[in-house]
Amino acid sequence: MVLSLVSPKRRRKLSEEAERSRASLFRRWAAWTLIILYNCIGVADIASTVMALEGGAGVEANPLLAALMVHIGDGWIVAKLALQALISFMVLWFPHWIVLGFFALAVSGNAWIVWNNFVIAGVL
Repeated sequence: MVLSLVSPKRRRKLSEEAERSRASLFRRWAAWTLIILYNCIGVADIASTVMALEGGAGVEANPLLAALMVHIGDGWIVAKLALQALISFMVLWFPHWIVLGFFALAVSGNAWIVWNNFVIAGVL
């Protein structure tokens, strides 16, 4: 897949498809709605993770994030927010139905994780 993006023809086709997707008012609305929800859930994820960790009720299950927490301390929050911004930009740049569908599933999964974090932290 990545190698197919190397050809100028493939890059041009992808860019044209992204432009067509952005031209749809409904797709832009859907993308912005998902992005706002995603970022709200992302902030809640940070808060719920901090609550669960500081309360001693849980441990970070994501090994990459756990390593970031060890090596850069609270900088993991900035790294997570930067990744959220990048993902948000990518979805807004290419709001194709396939992208929006998979993104909606990912947002739903993350919402479940946040709910679980709040349960672990004793908030819910």
